[in-house]
Amino acid sequence: MEENRIVIVGAGVVGTALAYLLKEKGYPVVGIASRREESAQRAASLLGGEVRTTTAPEEIVPKADLVFITTSDIAIQQVCEEIASKEGFRPGQIVVHTSGALPSTILRKAKEKGALIASMHPLQSFADAEEAVKIIPSSIFCLEGDRETIPRLMELVKTLGGKPLPIETRQKPLYHAAAVVASNFLVTLSYLSYKFFEAIEITQDDAAQALLPLIKGTVNNIEQLGPIKALTGPIARGDVNVIKGHLEALKGLDPRFIDIYRSISRLTVEIGIKKGTLSPEGAEEILRILKE
Repeated sequence: MEENRIVIVGAGVVGTALAYLLKEKGYPVVGIASRREESAQRAASLLGGEVRTTTAPEEIVPKADLVFITTSDIAIQQVCEEIASKEGFRPGQIVVHTSGALPSTILRKAKEKGALIASMHPLQSFADAEEAVKIIPSSIFCLEGDRETIPRLMELVKTLGGKPLPIETRQKPLYHAAAVVASNFLVTLSYLSYKFFEAIEITQDDAAQALLPLIKGTVNNIEQLGPIKALTGPIARGDVNVIKGHLEALKGLDPRFIDIYRSISRLTVEIGIKKGTLSPEGAEEILRILKE
């Protein structure tokens, strides 16, 4: 795999895990750069063998065929521009970042030096490098960038045990918004349900014991049935009186809470109709009381 020599720039959770997994699959990881030398050395120690470490990525990037910039999102473009300004990139390289939110076009300074550019985002949430090593092989990887890079990155993702998901660069923001809703907003909604329990003096520990099995069961139902068939509850049943009771109870809490409840309920009405358990008349009545 001489044409696949790899350099990792950024020795955080994702960079360290990718370096380890790529080396395990036979890709020659020839260097790891990090802002702090000890971080680069720590990542390299997991790989074994001779892996050069440095705080000056432009020293090792020219040796690579594939360059992964795995820094924090806010640093990716700056790091790329610094390497480019020091003639670190060369024609024929593929330069890849791993941000879910940012497009490959932020690597344009590498492209100006003749490199091809792309992004490769593992659609997962990683607590630490050890966890990332376990989860990455079963992850979906969103790929976008120069068309010539996609087949090669698809092969790399499949070698890691992941599933590639190519999209157009213009689709990246909406892709990331979907990920935020599925992950971050799930946390926010869980927080909201804990706040409701707190309002009736149920402790956080008791709330966790009560709500987490429900959350896990719901996620399992979505996995098994899809989001439409997984919907249960008063909106799916068209139970107007229950919804009225919720709205009345919420009036005494933070005004934001009832706004969130109303907004989410309106979209849930759409799901209930699609499921076929909520009649058009029932939907109209629910939407009416949500406006009151």
